[in-house]
Amino acid sequence: MNSLGIELENLCRNANREILLVAPFIKKATLQRLLTIIPAGITLRCITRWQPEEIASGVSDLEIWYLLKESPNFSLALRSDLHAKYYRVDQQCLIGSANLTHKGLGWSMPSNLELLVPLPAEIQQLQAFEKELLKNCVEVDQNLFNQVSETVQLLRQQFPDSIPLINDSKRDQLSYHFRQKDSQIWIPTLRYPDCLYLAYSKQWEKLTTATQEAANEELKAFSLPSHLSENVFNYYIGTLLLQTKIVQKIDEFVKIPRRFGAVRNFLLALDDTITNKSEASHAWQTLMRWLLYFLPNRYAVSVPNYSEIFHRIDC
Repeated sequence: MNSLGIELENLCRNANREILLVAPFIKKATLQRLLTIIPAGITLRCITRWQPEEIASGVSDLEIWYLLKESPNFSLALRSDLHAKYYRVDQQCLIGSANLTHKGLGWSMPSNLELLVPLPAEIQQLQAFEKELLKNCVEVDQNLFNQVSETVQLLRQQFPDSIPLINDSKRDQLSYHFRQKDSQIWIPTLRYPDCLYLAYSKQWEKLTTATQEAANEELKAFSLPSHLSENVFNYYIGTLLLQTKIVQKIDEFVKIPRRFGAVRNFLLALDDTITNKSEASHAWQTLMRWLLYFLPNRYAVSVPNYSEIFHRIDC
């Protein structure tokens, strides 16, 4: 049995201020083992990725949310493009290949052959990585947890024997998940979200040529398993939408019901590639259609006095 887990345990046991645990895959039992040795009062932040098909296949556990949500010093965030394994305790780091799993850390037999290298956190490249890592993280809350959980359950029901996985090379070819740059926030351009599944399932005869092209461009922003039913597909897209920075910002903004113009102006301020109110109106109308279609249990719109008011259903 290798000593990678022991090294990480020793680091965590001697923490003075903060711990940052970053891995695409985190298993509940592994995190629980670390939590038992972390000193009281330490700030712990976990960052992982929650792709529904990976969770459904068992390589990572949603239940880590239950371990973290009750402590005011603990937090959980997601980055859908995460590949790195990065563990920082105060000013000491371990970086390499090992996920936060028993197999990765050498706590089960057989274990994986993995590598974690100790490095000081002051190294410029590590500081740059952490800054980039934190920039587009999405915080997990109970609503996001529930959405992912429901999608995972639906996947398991549709594929009881074998969950279709997406390999990382395919994710990379598709510029995995939403393309978000410093100067541009991903916003859908397909005006009719119900056409997205028709394109995904290659029902071309039901789409115009222009709609086919627009829907195919939208699908390039996603990495999706094949052969999803329409219901599972819609839940899956809703799950990915909730994991984007733009939707998280709007979600927070519409805790208070907002008129169309208020959200339009909010969007105009967020995205510097939108240059005027007309463009912002078009962008918000399209995004609003997507949110209402793919997250119907999360959002609603009313039209009193001829003005659309968009709001979260739970507020």
